[in-house]
Amino acid sequence: MKKALSLAVVLATLLAMSALTAPAALAEGETLTMLQRLPATYVVEDNPVIKAWGDLYGITIEIEAPPISSFNDRRNVIMASGDLPDLMYVGDTGALYTQWSKEGLFLNLDPYFNAERTPNAFAVLNDDELFTVKVLNDDGSSSLYSLPRVQTKPQDVIIYRADWLEKLGLEVPTTAAEFAVVVEAFATRDPDGNGADDTFGWSLNTVMGPEHRSLLSAFGTHPMEVPEADGSYKLLQQQPAYIEYLAWCRDMYSAGALDPEFYVTKMYEDDDVFLAGKMGVIYNSKVTEHLAALNDPAGVFQTGNPGAKVVAGPPLRLEGETVADVWYNPQVWGNYAINADSDLIDLALKVLDDGYTDKVNELLLVGLEGVTYTTWDPETRFAFKDSDEIIANATSYCASYATINYQRQDKGLLVATANTPEQLDVFNGTEETVRAAARRVSFLSGNGVPGYGDIQVTITEVGIPDAWGEIRTKYITGEASLEELQAFINDKYVPAYQPLLDLYAAYNDGAGFNK
Repeated sequence: MKKALSLAVVLATLLAMSALTAPAALAEGETLTMLQRLPATYVVEDNPVIKAWGDLYGITIEIEAPPISSFNDRRNVIMASGDLPDLMYVGDTGALYTQWSKEGLFLNLDPYFNAERTPNAFAVLNDDELFTVKVLNDDGSSSLYSLPRVQTKPQDVIIYRADWLEKLGLEVPTTAAEFAVVVEAFATRDPDGNGADDTFGWSLNTVMGPEHRSLLSAFGTHPMEVPEADGSYKLLQQQPAYIEYLAWCRDMYSAGALDPEFYVTKMYEDDDVFLAGKMGVIYNSKVTEHLAALNDPAGVFQTGNPGAKVVAGPPLRLEGETVADVWYNPQVWGNYAINADSDLIDLALKVLDDGYTDKVNELLLVGLEGVTYTTWDPETRFAFKDSDEIIANATSYCASYATINYQRQDKGLLVATANTPEQLDVFNGTEETVRAAARRVSFLSGNGVPGYGDIQVTITEVGIPDAWGEIRTKYITGEASLEELQAFINDKYVPAYQPLLDLYAAYNDGAGFNK
């Protein structure tokens, strides 16, 4: 589902990327207004980075940045008033966004999204990413009223206690069978050496979704939004490989490798247990950037576990395979739209389109030499900061939230997550190793299909998700049999979700949705 560009288009695009400054007739001396969603630490007033951004065009960029906690409220007030800024972060692709688009508040970008008017965005964004912000028209076609803010995330990983692996003579696992051996050893062979039976391998995080891609990749399942060979749609729970996954969890629970109280774990509590030194693996939503920081600003991990080390392993792969196939939907984190009544549409288009270049995104994220960084290496993507003042400036004047597109033009990482050269070496080395061991397979999430929300509300109201969580837990803990599990899936779960599967099959006759 990628765009194929002709040589002529590529050359035209490269030429356009080389010159960011707008012609004087287009913009000079104007003020472009923006609505942005920015962190509390970000300073808008007298921000030298914002000034440098405007200087690219000879204009002033005036930004309103409500507190994140009340951003949606302020955005909604602005939309209701009809007095919109020229360019705005919408942060919504649902019903409100569709309503505002169809009411004509946002500029229809269809006539402008091409190699001539928006060459940078046109070259960078692919069809899957654009799908997430398109609005369905009454005739079944769709239109573009905003451009997605896409994030290229570091590689998915599973983080292990490296010192425990070393002590027990084990390697980082790459398959489900190897993982089971490691976590059982962490639970039964006293890896912390205190002589007590007080450790376990891992915790199935049911709050953040137990079916995480880093684990399911070992079984060959696929998301329910991805059609079967015959064009039909099946729930994850209908796939035999998923039942194998649950049996795998059940076996580890029986062996004592899985947290015996995983089902009462609250948000991020499994992280807390890992940091406390009582668990050997954390997996849910972990990427290579967590290897350096471990989400541990208070230093609990190193203080409580002197000499402890961690290592990141790749998503688990099928037996006999050399890489793991990881289903990965477009990481769209918000979207930018242009006021349809703006007097500066050409300028707003130029500023928005240039936001898909490395030059502008590096300016907004990394900032200015001598102000927010000491040196910047675009190849290693590392900004060195040698003083407390520069570090403070970087926090005040730059932010990932400020970027138009949080990725490089080549779809690579915009920045390496590291604070020191040593951390940079760990990050880059791990990122390279894990990337070679995993393959991201793109798919579109079904929550963008019109009608999805209404069906989900109906399913939730009858309590099916909660009932499913209960039977899944009982099966893993040995309180329910395989027959009882499958009876629930076939008799209650599948019928409840069938309207959703039918919606997927019928949507636009299946064209454009994971085809």
